[in-house]
Amino acid sequence: MKRLLVAGAAILSSACGPATLENLPLQISVEAAPATAAVGDTVYFIATVQGNSLLGLNVDFGDGAADSYGTAGARTGRVTFRHPFVSRGTYTVKITVTDGDAAQKAASVDVQIL
Repeated sequence: MKRLLVAGAAILSSACGPATLENLPLQISVEAAPATAAVGDTVYFIATVQGNSLLGLNVDFGDGAADSYGTAGARTGRVTFRHPFVSRGTYTVKITVTDGDAAQKAASVDVQIL
């Protein structure tokens, strides 16, 4: 009887072991909606990200304003930032994602404020 229990425990142990997750390449894309807006209108920026252990995103709106969002180790995410621009011009908005593997990747999009 002891042998049967030991063998059963060994089977359960290997079947319930930690799952291994496939490595995901660090990627980010960003889009603006709308890409052309009037002064004072809110522009939405949607960042789509993936990685192994995402720590957070930082956004530079190109007009001196910035924002950030923590992702607490997620592997994928879709984060929306919003920002009103108070002056006319073309702004390059850059969003940078940081992964727990000490890696960073950035993507940018231009918006025109009329």
